[in-house]
Amino acid sequence: MTPTDKKKKTKPRAKSKYLFKITVVGPDDLLLEDVLSTFDPVLKVDGIRIVSAGHSTDDSDVKAVFMSPKHAALDILLSLTYKSASAVIIVLKDPDPELETIYRNEIRENLGAKVPTRIVTIGSSLDEFKRNEIHHIFDDLIEEILAQREKEHKAKEKKKEKSKKKNEKDTKKAKKKKK
Repeated sequence: MTPTDKKKKTKPRAKSKYLFKITVVGPDDLLLEDVLSTFDPVLKVDGIRIVSAGHSTDDSDVKAVFMSPKHAALDILLSLTYKSASAVIIVLKDPDPELETIYRNEIRENLGAKVPTRIVTIGSSLDEFKRNEIHHIFDDLIEEILAQREKEHKAKEKKKEKSKKKNEKDTKKAKKKKK
């Protein structure tokens, strides 16, 4: 058997796997539950509704866990559902800039200003068009989180490379001084 007869096997690049937590908040508990139910069955644990959804890109598999506190338990549970969230979806029945501002301020206070946030207004009912819109918003949110992660990763790599070059330069200077 000649070397050309052997085929090199190249491993396909493994997909990155991510788990993101997304907090879903809004003033209307029934509306929040309707929005969450567009994905999978909603679990309820101690006043927190939990649901999961999947998303796949060419190089990443993403699982997202949505957490939403019941409005009655909001004060107690908000910090738990916000903690370490990668994104937030604010659900409103109708556009309400005042209420939106209140939620956005709460998000900034608990998570910081860089956390992707989307507003979903449902209107009179959650029809098929709105369900598709919610799924589209979810997909866009995941893409934004992944792009943000990639940007942060590249910035870290660039900083690491810069530091490495500086260390090499300092080492060369030190060696010259010894001579």
